[in-house]
Amino acid sequence: MSAAQNMTRRSAASAWATIAVLAIVTTALTGCTVDTSESAAEPSAAPAVTEVSNEARAEQQQVRETCAASPERADTGHRTGADGAVYERDDDGLATIYVLAVNDTLQGVANRFCLDLEQLYETYDPNATTLIAGEHIALQKESLADARRASGYLFPACPTDETGYPIVASIGWEPIEYNSPVSRANVTGAPIDTGVAYGAKGTSRSDADGTLIDYTVAANDNWRSIRDRFCFDLYYLTSLTGEWAAEPPVIHPGDVIPLQPRYLEIDTGAPPAE
Repeated sequence: MSAAQNMTRRSAASAWATIAVLAIVTTALTGCTVDTSESAAEPSAAPAVTEVSNEARAEQQQVRETCAASPERADTGHRTGADGAVYERDDDGLATIYVLAVNDTLQGVANRFCLDLEQLYETYDPNATTLIAGEHIALQKESLADARRASGYLFPACPTDETGYPIVASIGWEPIEYNSPVSRANVTGAPIDTGVAYGAKGTSRSDADGTLIDYTVAANDNWRSIRDRFCFDLYYLTSLTGEWAAEPPVIHPGDVIPLQPRYLEIDTGAPPAE
């Protein structure tokens, strides 16, 4: 056999070997499908389920049934989480201000007075994390200033400056001369009427320009609430009464209190404590 014939036979054998290998591979892949999609994400864990006890479920049902037949702010009775006292009611007998007790919660208060919890949060303080026993909270937005006043806050309805400090009418008393027992008033600001409030439910009068003239005392009024309503401090009060003292004079229903300074020079001693 010549060399050319021998080379031809080797080439043919090699070609048949290649065909055989391809046939084996093709047979092995028959029926297979190549997935060209992206890998599937791992399934996320199911959210945790909060178990509600039968007792809590029964309480929720009782609240729904009771409040279905009661108006908002109706007092449905003391309970765990709302064991405080009603401080003030409106003319219909519905609670407007409530005093927090130890271990009270806003959820408990909302349940007791048939209120929406989110609205109560907005009225009280949306950022509050702690409740303080003895604090007065408003059960409606209209009572917010009265509740803050009852809690001891000064001038809760008055405008404030950029730092949040109340802006009030005041007076600086300065001696008319060195060592003089008489001081002269240096008036700053003017009273404004922020509206009827607990402890200041009398009527005010204004002139044609809107400047306040005087206020007629109502039953159960007190000086602290009157000052809060009209936004003036103890120093300004001195110019209305002419008395330089920490304790203002006793007032009675029907008394008329001027709201513009009447005494601009007075004998002064120790200044009143605000």
